[in-house]
Amino acid sequence: MLTPMYPAKVLLLGEYTILNGSKALALPYHELSGKWSTENNETEVRENSRKSLLNLAEKMNLPLLKKDLGEGLWFDSSIPQGFGLGSSGAVIAAVFDRYGKTQDDLEANKIALARLEDFFHGSSSGFDPLVSHIQKPLLIHNVHEVEVLEERPNLKGFFLVNTGKPRQTGPLVSIYQEKMKDPQFKQGCAEILAKDVNFAIDAVLKNDTTNLFHHIWHISKFQWEFFPEMIPTSVRGLWAQGLETGDFALKLCGAGGGGFLLGYSNKLDLHEMRQILNTHELRDLT
Repeated sequence: MLTPMYPAKVLLLGEYTILNGSKALALPYHELSGKWSTENNETEVRENSRKSLLNLAEKMNLPLLKKDLGEGLWFDSSIPQGFGLGSSGAVIAAVFDRYGKTQDDLEANKIALARLEDFFHGSSSGFDPLVSHIQKPLLIHNVHEVEVLEERPNLKGFFLVNTGKPRQTGPLVSIYQEKMKDPQFKQGCAEILAKDVNFAIDAVLKNDTTNLFHHIWHISKFQWEFFPEMIPTSVRGLWAQGLETGDFALKLCGAGGGGFLLGYSNKLDLHEMRQILNTHELRDLT
């Protein structure tokens, strides 16, 4: 029997603005994934996985998981931790499928997944593990209304940029919440950024590349001006270059502060983008 693979997730659009009522678009990224393993390779990765899962089993009262861990089970994952690609979401989806009670109701499963992922993040929406669990794109209309897309959108022109720097989500969300106390920032997020996010999602779903670049460029510019703490120093020059030339645009992919960024170009192919961004790893999303 084949062991199921649990993919990483990419939050294509909707980072932060989903907290203020915008839509979001999240999808599985199968190039990175995790699976259950009993291979006894005595690596640090294996031991860290087992230690984390044992803590989860004790905190969430999962005796069967604890028993299996005692017999050598662990979660073998290629998803880097702290890079915004849902490493904990994949683990939680795997735990839920093996030890939880899956229901036919999407919202009920999301709530159950969120409770499990709270162990890692303190507070979870449940969207990351839900993407890994169902392994289909999610169009999130709001935190309580989620639509499963049966077909993957055309992602030609999208790519991931590895900043090489891990980050923690919690402190960055705290920065955002503090910024929301500023009326000008709050108004900008609600009236400018959230609208561009919604328009960009609509453009992705309609395969409208011209309007898509227009809105992603505006998202990039807004984040450049209002989210400077979330943009690592190592990519600020490249980010500015995209804004100035209009050949490509970079935006946060999740919380920001490190991890992966999302890039988009409707002018240059991935080979050309790799020549421009030659100091960073690029990953194709198509």
